[in-house]
Amino acid sequence: MKRKYLLIFIACLPILVPLVSFIHWKLKDNRPLKVLVYDMTVPRKSYDEHKSFSWILINQKYTTFDQLNNPAIDYKGLFPLDNFKFVTKDFLKLTHKEVIQVADSLDMAYFTDSYGIYTNEWYGDTLLNERSSRIYGGLNINDITLLQSMQDSGKLVMAEFNFLASPTPNSVRRAAEKLLDITWSGWVGRYYDSLDTLVNADIPIWAKRLYQQQYNKPWDFHEAGILFIHEDSKIVVLELGVTLKDEIPWVYSSEYGMQKYGLPQEITYPYWFDIMQCGKSNRIISKYKIYTNDEGKKMLSESGIPDVFPSVIENLEKKYYYFCGDYCDNPIFVESSKLSGVSFLYNIFYNKYNYIDRNPFFWKFYKPMVSNIMEDYYLQLSKERITGKVADLKSN
Repeated sequence: MKRKYLLIFIACLPILVPLVSFIHWKLKDNRPLKVLVYDMTVPRKSYDEHKSFSWILINQKYTTFDQLNNPAIDYKGLFPLDNFKFVTKDFLKLTHKEVIQVADSLDMAYFTDSYGIYTNEWYGDTLLNERSSRIYGGLNINDITLLQSMQDSGKLVMAEFNFLASPTPNSVRRAAEKLLDITWSGWVGRYYDSLDTLVNADIPIWAKRLYQQQYNKPWDFHEAGILFIHEDSKIVVLELGVTLKDEIPWVYSSEYGMQKYGLPQEITYPYWFDIMQCGKSNRIISKYKIYTNDEGKKMLSESGIPDVFPSVIENLEKKYYYFCGDYCDNPIFVESSKLSGVSFLYNIFYNKYNYIDRNPFFWKFYKPMVSNIMEDYYLQLSKERITGKVADLKSN
């Protein structure tokens, strides 16, 4: 009889565990926080480009807008509609005063992707990896005004990969670099599990063409490797076994980053990154490392590409963070955000040797880092609000 009940209990576990986890999440208090998500690169209604951040907002119950029901509605940028139509909601046409008023109304902002949308991506042409004309994208001076106003008010700002890159105008980029004390090198890069264009359809067609033009030889790569692209169209390709000792970039975190933000000491990173430099007002929390052989090191050196460069940058004086990678773009299952303790299960079952899977980076690196940043900020904000209410009561 006992065995029968045990078997019934085990059979019910796949239903009971998620149910209990959901109920536990549902009973947690909502946490009011006015968050702006700024995403100009939204070619699909799945909103992949800021899905990772939406997951954290939902899971931690930051509920200013209606993110518990629809994580897509709460952002500025491009909004895709049906039949190849879209609308944009940004700050371009606002006056300086109106932008300041928006900044005053917010608690924090996250700039996820300013790259924008291009013809081939939007209309679904056959040559999706070929270059095409821009439809929408790039920061403008009002975006920088918003950023500065929030920083001056001591509000949390996070930004990441492609924040300063094309198609943002040079004048706007320079203003942002001066404000944030960071400088984009002009280089971006990405890991590919295969550099063979016959095997890997993700490799841009234009990258192959530019390589052939630059080096006057065919694209003859077959193993895994890393593609570097400069804003002036220069190409550098490193291949495992030829110029690379290890096929993928590694991210190493400082002791400070591990203790304060719960970062792992080391982890692989399989997607787009940019190579940034930062000034003395910033702290480097974690760094990328590219493992080359002598030939690969020479190639990088000749192109002005370092083999060690920042991954996460934190400002020492203001509440500002820059993530030097496309960290927020992750095919995460958003519905799992409504389950308490779900991180534990994912950390058990993920395969760390599947380099092209971006989920491990989310669970082991991005989620703990952003969750801890926001937790610290929310607690500080809550104390300030309580202090302000007490002061108001005393004054009355």
